[in-house]
Amino acid sequence: MILTAARLLTDASAPLIHDAAVAVSNGVLTYAGPQNSAPDGLATDLGDVTLMPGLIDCHVHLCQDPGSGEVTLEMSSDHDALSRRMIANAQRLLDAGVTTARDLGAPGTLGTRVRDRLAATPNATPRILAANAPITVTGGHAASMGGIADGVDQVRATVEQHAEDGVDLIKVMTTGGFMTPGSHPSEARYTVDELTALVAEAHARSLPVTTHALGVEGIERAVLAGVDCIEHCGWVTRTGTEFDPRIAEMIVLRGIAVSPTMNTACTAADYMCPWDERDAVVGNLRALISLGAIIVAGTDAGIPLVHFERYADCLDTFAEAGMTPRQAIASATSVAAGVCGLADVTGRLAPGLRADVIAVDGDPTESLASLHHPRFVLADGLRHEIRGTDLGTGDSAARERIRRNLEQGAGR
Repeated sequence: MILTAARLLTDASAPLIHDAAVAVSNGVLTYAGPQNSAPDGLATDLGDVTLMPGLIDCHVHLCQDPGSGEVTLEMSSDHDALSRRMIANAQRLLDAGVTTARDLGAPGTLGTRVRDRLAATPNATPRILAANAPITVTGGHAASMGGIADGVDQVRATVEQHAEDGVDLIKVMTTGGFMTPGSHPSEARYTVDELTALVAEAHARSLPVTTHALGVEGIERAVLAGVDCIEHCGWVTRTGTEFDPRIAEMIVLRGIAVSPTMNTACTAADYMCPWDERDAVVGNLRALISLGAIIVAGTDAGIPLVHFERYADCLDTFAEAGMTPRQAIASATSVAAGVCGLADVTGRLAPGLRADVIAVDGDPTESLASLHHPRFVLADGLRHEIRGTDLGTGDSAARERIRRNLEQGAGR
């Protein structure tokens, strides 16, 4: 397969190549550069678009239905139905140009089972990294998914079981969450000793650790324990948020990545984030970016009104918080690939990497707007036919009702 286009962005930091071509053989990129140096062969001309790496969503929940408006993580016991939903949601990721995603919470071993089923499908599917049931305390956030572990011994044993089940990474709930009433999102739920034991056990099995951490105390404990990535990093308190520069500097110095899960609920038009007012949430992210933190794109897609197809809302919020278009693209491609342990697989367009390619209108290094509507998607060398969607996020009253229910459920 040879694709030609008006422009090519091989890497977020690379110069734009005009009159470009990409060649693919057996799912692997064999060439990415100017058309006049491309290998011989029949080419498909995609026209006035920019070819670029497939996008990466570092935080999704394939088992959830964003259109349901459900504000709890209570899971159905019908795993066959959940599997079908997960497979359908994976296809929705491709509609957004997302060719790789981390599934960070599904009941039991559904995550790895669906991951393997998708990988064996002859049609285009996204590459999935699965964490299975997040590790959490009794009564903690997402406890209904089944990953309950209390104390050092149980934490170690649960990591061992997850490794045997074939997970790609470990997800731990360091604090409570807004979608699990009574779990206390502002409060730490594991001690530093318990988290340190979890990280040591996971690293001994070559598994990275990411953690759901909303509250300030939980964020600090996760940093001290040596996690590899922090999800949300919300700086949540009982009454709002409070950015802590000391902890933020520790995050930067230790090279811990942050997936702040900006999404549709964080945009000005559809704001419903329960952490704080929008200026505070975006301001906290701006402060972290200004310190030089490693920021990766993740949307928490699957939660209420955060649709899988609206991935680019995350990047728009990054830009509003101070990222340039190239920095935002990096957070969604090369930087995300590195954090996911896939730097030698995807995130750039170069010979030897897997053929994860999308095409967008215009020049994305000047404006991120075209990332909302990819024109072409190739996932691991297989073409995906993009389906047009018109995804609403409810009226302002519905969004406010969801936000209020989340806050009340969290005891605020």
